Amino acid sequence: MACAACHYSGPPPGEAAQGLRAAAHVVFQADVRRRQLSDALRRTLVTASQRHARLLVVFALASVPITGFAALVLLGIWISPDDDGRLVTGGMVVASWLGTLGAGAAVLALVRRRQRRIEEACAARPPAAPGEPAACHVCGAPLDGGDGAIARCGFCAADNLVAPAVLERVRARQVVILRSFEQAVSADLASFGRATSGAAAAVVATALVVPVTVFVLAVAAVLVGESMRLPVDAAVSYAAVSTAAGQCVGKIARGPDGGAVVRFGGFRRAELPQEQALAPGAPIEAVSPGSLVGRFVTAKAGAGVVEEVFSSPLTGNSAVVRGGGGTSFTSSIAGLCLGGSPPR
Repeated sequence: MACAACHYSGPPPGEAAQGLRAAAHVVFQADVRRRQLSDALRRTLVTASQRHARLLVVFALASVPITGFAALVLLGIWISPDDDGRLVTGGMVVASWLGTLGAGAAVLALVRRRQRRIEEACAARPPAAPGEPAACHVCGAPLDGGDGAIARCGFCAADNLVAPAVLERVRARQVVILRSFEQAVSADLASFGRATSGAAAAVVATALVVPVTVFVLAVAAVLVGESMRLPVDAAVSYAAVSTAAGQCVGKIARGPDGGAVVRFGGFRRAELPQEQALAPGAPIEAVSPGSLVGRFVTAKAGAGVVEEVFSSPLTGNSAVVRGGGGTSFTSSIAGLCLGGSPPR
């Protein structure tokens, strides 16, 4: 004999020869079918990568709705000059999108890990040197090319996976199975089959359930944020300007051309523009949030007297307005219109 690993040439030592004969006896005493894969198991192994590719396609298609929605919302945030609630809205959308991708990636990784476990259980021993054939994982005999991905040993009739990518991956950690080959591999293949058959449904469910879950959590976060009342942010400046709806309060900011504009925010009345330019050199009637307390105002949600002003983590500086029926509502300070008579 000639050993390719240690380059020994000659008859094997007596003890080694006795061990080889004992191993051969164990192999040939066992039913040959226990070392072979059924046609169904062969197909499962050969098409494992194709299954994984199909799952990727399914997940990509299932992720289109949340990806498109996130892109539209983020685009709207990007082009909108109003920054009230921008951080919270963007964070909710990004968290939903990342949650969907993360959960889907976890499902795909689980399927891939099971696939590799099966491949390694069936893999032949990698060639000892370039140009040499792979060896049977049961008896060590050299293998011919077989029918492609799977080769049957000409000595012990065991089935071996000989795909080059698999042999390269398991070169340093080959697992040798002498008994119950089909039972061990079949158990893994059955587990893999269950995983892949349910993975498509899991991927689709992930793409649908995760955004809903994140949305519910985001709503809870919004409710908590709305209940928080912080001191008014004095860094924000407001002005009252004449509009089609009367004298209305807006946030002073810089427009695209560098000129001063007043922005009425996303919670404004329908007849108010998103922003209104201030004429150069025109006097600005500054309005402090505290000066609105006790004044009658109209807002998108109705009309009433301002009872309190505060800052919200979600909507910025806001006002509590009590209407004529005794009910109160909260509105952003930007977009409030002054004047009119308080209800009696």
